[in-house]
Amino acid sequence: MMFLFIALIGVDLVTPLLSSDIVNLVEIKTPSGWVRGYEEIYDDGETYRFIKIPYAQPPIGDLRFQKTKPIGEWEGVRGIRGTNAPQCPQMTFPSPGFDTLETDEDCLYLNIYVPGKISRDRKLSVMVWIHGGGFIAGGASQFKPQKLVLGGDVIVATINYRLGLFGFLTLHDALAPGNYGLWDQIEALRWIQNNIAAFGGNPKSVTIFGSSSGGMSVSLHTLIPSNEGMFQRVISQSGVVNYFTIARRQEEKQTNELLFLKTGCLGKESIKETLKCLRNIPVNDLIEAISMFEFAKPLNVSFEVGSMIPTIDGELIKENLFYPKSWDNDVYHFFRSIDFMSGTQDGEGNLAFLFLTPDIQEKFEFGASDFVPKSVLCETFAAVYVDKVAGNSPKITHEICDFYTSDKERDEQSNKVLEFFGDSWFIGPSNNMLSIHATNNDRAKTFQYLLTKPGPIQCLPMDPPSWIKGAGHEEELHLLFMTNTDHVQTEKMSNRDGDEIDQLSKTVIKYWTNFAKYGNPNSDSVPHWPSYESTAKRYVILDTPIKRGENLKPGATEIVTKALNKGRPKGNHDEL
Repeated sequence: MMFLFIALIGVDLVTPLLSSDIVNLVEIKTPSGWVRGYEEIYDDGETYRFIKIPYAQPPIGDLRFQKTKPIGEWEGVRGIRGTNAPQCPQMTFPSPGFDTLETDEDCLYLNIYVPGKISRDRKLSVMVWIHGGGFIAGGASQFKPQKLVLGGDVIVATINYRLGLFGFLTLHDALAPGNYGLWDQIEALRWIQNNIAAFGGNPKSVTIFGSSSGGMSVSLHTLIPSNEGMFQRVISQSGVVNYFTIARRQEEKQTNELLFLKTGCLGKESIKETLKCLRNIPVNDLIEAISMFEFAKPLNVSFEVGSMIPTIDGELIKENLFYPKSWDNDVYHFFRSIDFMSGTQDGEGNLAFLFLTPDIQEKFEFGASDFVPKSVLCETFAAVYVDKVAGNSPKITHEICDFYTSDKERDEQSNKVLEFFGDSWFIGPSNNMLSIHATNNDRAKTFQYLLTKPGPIQCLPMDPPSWIKGAGHEEELHLLFMTNTDHVQTEKMSNRDGDEIDQLSKTVIKYWTNFAKYGNPNSDSVPHWPSYESTAKRYVILDTPIKRGENLKPGATEIVTKALNKGRPKGNHDEL
């Protein structure tokens, strides 16, 4: 979609700015101050983009490793002419599109996209996108939501938040409590509540949505009762709260000790002195102090990434949310009061291909591009999962090994190995959260989807082997956004594939934006999507054509649930 810029005629608190060489500026008065945006013209309509709008004070200097501070009211006009704001500091991430934008520690900005005329009277529904990237990578400006904005007549905001050590380092002390990235997301939502009406948005019709760790973040926010009122609907894509979303103390301790050792901050007299040391380290030096490779456990396919993911801090997250003491507590009361959509891809486990390192291949004597033997499942994927989730339970490990055994050719067995990874990390947890939401719930609506149509863009940094099946992790993104890797479409799609994916994209956009506006994805213009109920676990299959299913992967969900219940701490009685 090519676009050009033109001037906007002023309405309400919108002032057109005209000059001899720039005639495309628009300024809007918000409670936080004046913001500047630009009009874009597409074949199917016009949008206004507002890029690099600050929602919080820069998290630099003494505010590094601190809770988010509100931005207050600024002087002057904020917003840039370009299409990209800097991402937050982050490690190198082995996936397409994550290395295309600049980074800056002064990064707490959001982007806003508005369809058509800007007027306070419009009261458009608002969708807030929380990007993924394993809590260590990604940025708001990677995702261009004009397709959503124009296709659904909604406002879309994309937000940055602190990542990795900058976003989640915790010393379990009031001076460094952790979860700064989550506090950033909350402050962005609060800013939107206070300011979105100036753009024509309705603060009482807000949907938060995200994919992968963004989906996990979204579902985490539904389990924080103090968020009540900041959003009414949620879409968790390819990720919800699971056992691996919350860091464990031992992993956090190991991360911190390594960080202190490599930065020269080890052995300080107090937490205050340790933080002072860390705050004096240049941002790039802090990023390079430790890498993901130092957390890798190559022969058991895991990463110990404590202090780089959310933590139990006693304030935002007061307990292990995947092992609640009761489904009737205030945490789940809030969750069950909002409309909830969650979904996955049928090839989520293809992401596990990244874990098939040369060490693993050498140990089990196989080539990942040709096949993956059952022994990788039984001795690594399943064994590691059960150990972390359920503790010492060889019986459950054997059940997993038997369940994911194929009597067919080795290509089928290879896919079974990866399938367990997807079921345990994504599909099983999503099924459980949907069931919790839907059971005896007459206050809110529940919907589930499964994407089975592979697209031209996948998140693996290399070409996958020919035996891999299904739509991979986050492959729904190209249906919703223009991304930094859209050029791949022209290289990988035939005309027929392109037409089918384009039609599926239009359908998905209608589903998503209908849900954002009404709490229900259905309308006359799209195939019927049945609601998810605890007794009839119906879901829509996103493919060409659209299909419907019921009770997605019950056997896999049962095994995952058995492991979780086996690992449940004593005193937490409500089983999944």
